[in-house]
Amino acid sequence: MVETKSTTSDLEVKKSEEDSSRHHGECKWFNVSKGYGFVVDDVTQEDLFVHQSNLNMQGFRSLDQGERVSYYIQARSNGKGREAYAVSGEVEGQGLKGSRIHPLGRKKATGLRCFRCGKIASHKAKNCPNVKGDGKVCYTCGSDEHVSSVCPKRIDEKTKQIEHLIEESEEEPLKKKNGR
Repeated sequence: MVETKSTTSDLEVKKSEEDSSRHHGECKWFNVSKGYGFVVDDVTQEDLFVHQSNLNMQGFRSLDQGERVSYYIQARSNGKGREAYAVSGEVEGQGLKGSRIHPLGRKKATGLRCFRCGKIASHKAKNCPNVKGDGKVCYTCGSDEHVSSVCPKRIDEKTKQIEHLIEESEEEPLKKKNGR
């Protein structure tokens, strides 16, 4: 028996079939920081990858867990399964609600660690008021002479911790010897 190769691959046929109809599903999870998540198809119960660039919405693009969506399906370009694209609300063209969580929210700098001064502050490193010039300061003691990895204060603390661990390990055999 002689096998003949078709001119279109099975993947292309599958893709063309999938592209023709709109599917419905629910957002399983969506990581707003990384910009991707998964949608579960209503019919096949298959997990479909969804990237924020495929969401039809204005502004910050994301999905809320459990949000109902409609979409088309295609094979992923990297060959790792299938993905949802042209994602909109349950009715085609309807807007998406999106996640109520936005990375860093409205107060973008609140609670961030400045990598120049090391403080949890409301400023960004490029506008750091605690460091003059382009240098960094030690997170441990605040000196601009060195950085935290070589801070004498930090090294002293580490030395004390190590000495304490050594003392404990030396006391342990004595406790076992004395039956404690």
